[in-house]
Amino acid sequence: MTSARTTVGTVFDRVRAWSRWFFGVVARKQTYANIAYLLLSFPLGIGYFTVLVTGAAIPIGLGFAVVDMAMTEPIALLIAGIPLSLVLVCIGGPLVAGVLFASIELTALERLLATRLLGADVRTGEPADSIRERARRLVFDRGTWKGVGYLFSKFVLGLCSFIAVIMGFAFTYVLVAAPLHYRNQLVGIHIGDPIEIVPELTYQHEDWAVDLTSPIPLSITDGELVSVYVDSLPSALVVSAVGVFIGLIVLHLLNAVAWLFARYTELVLDGTQPSVFSEPPTE
Repeated sequence: MTSARTTVGTVFDRVRAWSRWFFGVVARKQTYANIAYLLLSFPLGIGYFTVLVTGAAIPIGLGFAVVDMAMTEPIALLIAGIPLSLVLVCIGGPLVAGVLFASIELTALERLLATRLLGADVRTGEPADSIRERARRLVFDRGTWKGVGYLFSKFVLGLCSFIAVIMGFAFTYVLVAAPLHYRNQLVGIHIGDPIEIVPELTYQHEDWAVDLTSPIPLSITDGELVSVYVDSLPSALVVSAVGVFIGLIVLHLLNAVAWLFARYTELVLDGTQPSVFSEPPTE
């Protein structure tokens, strides 16, 4: 008898603990810190992509110009070789160095955001003890290029996380607010026009171009994705209750996405260089 009571008590304790965990997601500060991080990832990802691509485009363009001249006008290249080399060194070199330096500082910003908002534990490397050592690390340290790859990835990851947050909240709101519009057939989630995304990267220089196009387009047809039309208030209240439950699931899913972001940041940015301004190294 005592064993049966103990078993029943253990089951009730587990159910109570699970319920507290599931429903308590609304009251946890970490939930909203995670959502803030996911929303920030989108504009930051666009900013990172813009800085890196813009900074790298000019020296790459200069390099292609030299190659193009070598293929079409080799004699002109021999005559203008020294001036072109000076242009590449004086303009391209500082731009590349500036982009790499910016990537280190932006990587430090990402470590700070992941630490403060997600509770991630990202170790930083030892700071350089001289300007010469920092200049060497700028190009030859593996952490620099890990940071560049991470910043590029934030463009895609930030876009995906932003869509997840907006769609999750929109879907939840449409269901929860059903009593306000339960007889309106136009309320729901609709796609007015077909959406087709074909990832493509193009570089064009004078008469020739390089195109990289995804063979698989991403498309969403027009039409109604979700309808919440019901013809009575009791049915609308049931839909609203379901929406509250789904909203809790959405919050848990967003927390899971943020957890993956934290682990990804810890994995990729581990041991990268600290900020030159204020970030101390961590063991």
